[in-house]
Amino acid sequence: MGLVPSNLAREGFKFIFMGEAEACRGCKYRSVCVDGMEVGRLYVVKGVNERKRFQCPIHGELTLASIARANVEVASGARMVEGASFIYRASCDEDCEYRNYCRPEGVKEGDKLRVVRELGKIKCKRLGELRIYEVSF
Repeated sequence: MGLVPSNLAREGFKFIFMGEAEACRGCKYRSVCVDGMEVGRLYVVKGVNERKRFQCPIHGELTLASIARANVEVASGARMVEGASFIYRASCDEDCEYRNYCRPEGVKEGDKLRVVRELGKIKCKRLGELRIYEVSF
């Protein structure tokens, strides 16, 4: 569970946690709001408790929500099956139309990922055919 600005508290909303503000350090809601999240990670709102609201000096009204790390889409030259685990290594630094698959937000070098499903293929100018996978942490 966590706290999300009420205007963003809807199921399916995704966000990158950018870190806590100075005002968060002394807040009584800190443990519920920011302590469970890691800077630079992608999160998704899984559910919202509309009856639980709190006031925040940074974001205004906050709503209690179920928050989890979001699945991401990653490109790979390897063939993988559903459920397979692998260590993420960025395959390319090109600034092309597929960069969001090769260097997805919320994923860090060395992360252990698990294949949820294959989504399709892309044709990379540099590396050839790559597969796109939905992965979880």
